[in-house]
Amino acid sequence: MITKKFLGKCVAICALVFSGSLYAAPIYVGSWDTYNADGPSWSEFTTPTYTGQEVAALLFGGSYSNYAISTVSADPLAINNMVWLDQIYIGVDLFGESYRVDSNNNGIYDINGDTSAWVRDNGFGGGYINYAFMIEQTPGGTVPAPGTLLLLGIGLAALSLRAKFAAR
Repeated sequence: MITKKFLGKCVAICALVFSGSLYAAPIYVGSWDTYNADGPSWSEFTTPTYTGQEVAALLFGGSYSNYAISTVSADPLAINNMVWLDQIYIGVDLFGESYRVDSNNNGIYDINGDTSAWVRDNGFGGGYINYAFMIEQTPGGTVPAPGTLLLLGIGLAALSLRAKFAAR
């Protein structure tokens, strides 16, 4: 027979386990338009082939790997991990946040099809807004995935149940 005390312990263990995932909540830090007046011009052929995450790190600091990008809004629940990228001689389109084309591997936006998330080129009129979210890192490393936390919670509950029945 399962007692209220045992159920309370299980709930407490699950709450403790799942509260760790709250530390990985994305925090909105800012946005930019792919056709940004402050960005470098394509005509200089010195513009880097930036991914969306790299532009976020350039503008807001930190490492590019700590960013998630969205083209939807500043709402963390609407992150789509997409970015508006300009393609030289082609135009602006949606791609994955870490997507990059650098046709001749020189890091420069200079060949047909090269991409950059921060360049004054084809995005006339604006409206190609990218929203940046910082993903907090825990001091001990990254936060485990929810599936891992679920398995840990089930394991702890099983150990607790085993100890309860062994005590009888």
